[in-house]
Amino acid sequence: MAEIELIARALIQRDDKILLAHQIGDPNTFLPGGHVDYGEYTDTALRRELKEELGVDAEISDFMGTLEYMFTEENEKHHHEINFIYKATINEPAQSQESHLEFQWCPVDELTEKMLLPDSLSSLINEYNKTGQKFHKIK
Repeated sequence: MAEIELIARALIQRDDKILLAHQIGDPNTFLPGGHVDYGEYTDTALRRELKEELGVDAEISDFMGTLEYMFTEENEKHHHEINFIYKATINEPAQSQESHLEFQWCPVDELTEKMLLPDSLSSLINEYNKTGQKFHKIK
């Protein structure tokens, strides 16, 4: 049975750069974060995921918005995600704690070139940075 996946993601920005996660071997990138467990609030899940992925204690601040996204993998596995996106701050270096992930700082104007997924997220981040308006986007 297909399930809806709740994902908490962090926009960690320093000056004009955003921290991106990359699964080694895949061409795309995504914002750090991960799945919300049953009984867990999205901001709590995000703190947990950032600790697991980066080994850091993050400060979660503004809720930016939601982004609903559906896709099918090459193996025909279907995904239906609802991404909850928050601004977050880390005061320690970004060091991957998981062997399948790497992290990189990317200039905001190069997000599209880094194949940031979901693909509408690049424009939503740019719009949020300009206006501060929360968003709800269905791909």
